[in-house]
Amino acid sequence: MNTNCKLSRRFASVLLLSAIWVSGVSAQTTTAPDLTQRVEAARTPADYEALATYYDQQATASRGIAAEHRKMAKSYQGMVAGGRGGASMTAHCNAIATKSDGLAKDYEAMAAAYRQMAKQAKP
Repeated sequence: MNTNCKLSRRFASVLLLSAIWVSGVSAQTTTAPDLTQRVEAARTPADYEALATYYDQQATASRGIAAEHRKMAKSYQGMVAGGRGGASMTAHCNAIATKSDGLAKDYEAMAAAYRQMAKQAKP
């Protein structure tokens, strides 16, 4: 099999996996429909701890997105410079990884804030 065909198949596989992966990740990172209600109704340590747990899960999901995009960036680095993907896709994936790392830190900060509220709340 020639190199162009191998690269085309590899690129198509990456696109398909990315589409499947993104659809799963968007479902994980979508705000829970009742999140606003849970925030507004939070009064007890358990309420605040549940919110902290939710944001911990969001941080974990964001770190997973970052890791996956770093892997994809490495795959794109191996592609021919003038071909499909290449440098522009590497930069794109690295940018998403960086943004996802930042989101993870923000979610971790929110979880920490809710844990502090849980300590201060009356049972």
